[in-house]
Amino acid sequence: MSEEKIFKELEEEAQKLYASMEAGMIPVAQVPMEAELAQASVEAYGKEPELVQVLGISAAQSGTATHALVDYVFTSAVRRLWAYVGGSWRGRNINEAQVTGIAKVVMEADRLDVWWSNNTINFVRCWKKY
Repeated sequence: MSEEKIFKELEEEAQKLYASMEAGMIPVAQVPMEAELAQASVEAYGKEPELVQVLGISAAQSGTATHALVDYVFTSAVRRLWAYVGGSWRGRNINEAQVTGIAKVVMEADRLDVWWSNNTINFVRCWKKY
């Protein structure tokens, strides 16, 4: 997939997310992610998913990102880490402290492995080769 198409998909995903935030419909998990994922899987496939466990964190899928970026909105507190992995953009809202910490590490990494459920990043592993 071309970079132009990848970044067009990012813009579309970001616009949907920020429109829902402006409308006061900020996506907030009402139940733990594992329960939500299990329910969706039962409805779709008739069985609960096999979750990947990484350091005690559950995720439905994982992969190595080809692109990563941080949206930093100056007119609000919105900070979002994005990773393009598995053919789609995955994201997670992060706070100011995480921007200065994890975002810096992510941007300096040679490789970024990502675990996610429902397109929400649950865990990242940043690799640096010496």
